[in-house]
Amino acid sequence: FDAGGKLHGFLLSGGSFTSIDVPNATSTNARGINSHGAIVGGYGDAGGETHGFLLSGGSFTTIDFPNAPYTVVNRVTDTGQVLGQYVDAHGAQHGFLLSSGRFTTINFPRAVFTSALGINSAGQIVGMYRKADGVMHGFLLSGGQYMSIDAPNATYTSVLEIDVFGNIVGRYDDANGKTHGFHAVRN
Repeated sequence: FDAGGKLHGFLLSGGSFTSIDVPNATSTNARGINSHGAIVGGYGDAGGETHGFLLSGGSFTTIDFPNAPYTVVNRVTDTGQVLGQYVDAHGAQHGFLLSSGRFTTINFPRAVFTSALGINSAGQIVGMYRKADGVMHGFLLSGGQYMSIDAPNATYTSVLEIDVFGNIVGRYDDANGKTHGFHAVRN
């Protein structure tokens, strides 16, 4: 945030900060970068809507899930797949994958909220979901199968990233409300 309260994205490279601001946006939030330097995130417009963006080769491209009033992009792979979340016209949040120009919705089964946060080169996707009970859980989507992930004794779990080996990192809250990070190694 600047002194006036406006949110800006940034890139830190070679010890130098570069601001990332979508033209005419009221706010810009950079969320992910790939090894080619493509950057993704979200931005707000003057009408109060939130859109996803891709910054590649110096050009911004807006990414909006069809007919959704809210879209944010969290990750971009080296092959150009884009992962994020959107809110539908009824206010429900879903994850999505944009690959080869095609959007695919990601919904953990029977969840009322899903957020897709990380993807690896094998196409495994991680994130978080909530069912009607209000408890937030992490998840892994691999080979079309969903697996719930909860840190031991956690009241809240979010899986944020997955590497090429299937190792994951995330955060969880314990029963005392304290937030912790975690790293789970696949066996």
